[in-house]
Amino acid sequence: MRQGEWGGEHAFFSNHSYHWVARSQQDHFSQKTIHHATRQGLSYFRERSMEDIYEEMIAVSQEIASSFPQPRFYVACREPLNLSHSLFEEDLQVTKCRALVLEELRDDLGHGMDHARKVALEAGALAYVEGEGLFLKESLRREACLLAQIAGLLHDLRRNEKDHAKASASAASSVLQQISISPKQGAYIVQAIANHEAFMEPKKIDSPVGQMISDALYDADKFRWGPDNFTQTLWRMLRSSGAPIVPLIHRFPKGMEGISSIKKTFRTEIGKIYGPEFIELGLKIGEKIYLFLQERFSKELRQKS
Repeated sequence: MRQGEWGGEHAFFSNHSYHWVARSQQDHFSQKTIHHATRQGLSYFRERSMEDIYEEMIAVSQEIASSFPQPRFYVACREPLNLSHSLFEEDLQVTKCRALVLEELRDDLGHGMDHARKVALEAGALAYVEGEGLFLKESLRREACLLAQIAGLLHDLRRNEKDHAKASASAASSVLQQISISPKQGAYIVQAIANHEAFMEPKKIDSPVGQMISDALYDADKFRWGPDNFTQTLWRMLRSSGAPIVPLIHRFPKGMEGISSIKKTFRTEIGKIYGPEFIELGLKIGEKIYLFLQERFSKELRQKS
């Protein structure tokens, strides 16, 4: 993901602009607590300390998001998603890759194992579906699904580094050697990872299968720019950096514009159909979160103005 105004690809804040240390203690909300807070109104949250703001906002954002329907992709592609999940749990190479990724992947920018797993499962489903359009036989469609899953697990290995897509592709090469991936398959995976940066012209891949895996990884990663961005990723990135909340609120409308621009970049046929809806849902959730932030931090915003 690209560094931008919000931080990472999402452009909420610039990582180099803030040097505060994020609080590591996590204050998890129970669903009962969240519903209680909703019934009681914003006064409940005003009583909480700023130290807990990131966990607070995850809880609030998830409560807001619960009032929206899930993206249609999860209904329309239920069977491929179920297949991808089964292969993800059963395949020995994927299992070994997951174990190796756990040793390296950090969650300090909201792109830890949870993010990698979601991208892997959905990239696998996309590759399986898109394989039908290439007239691949069933065994090759399943193979493409597994390769897309491995690419998803490895795509953010170097999330902290400049030009992280290329850096992650390089790091992935050494992991692939440990899980007995063939050179041809490994090339597909490495090329896909190098190509997953947003707003960058992707390199064309000679193989139709390799291109499909690359496109599937990109789309599954950019699905995360929808509801996931506003309910998880943004707040984890902020918590990691320790960035203050008021500058975020000032940048929020501009950041929403940046998120909106991803709608036209989806690459697979399925992604082009369902990807924009992910983004639209995320933006609708974001609009409600922005209103909440303005009310929740009205005092701090007046002091800073």
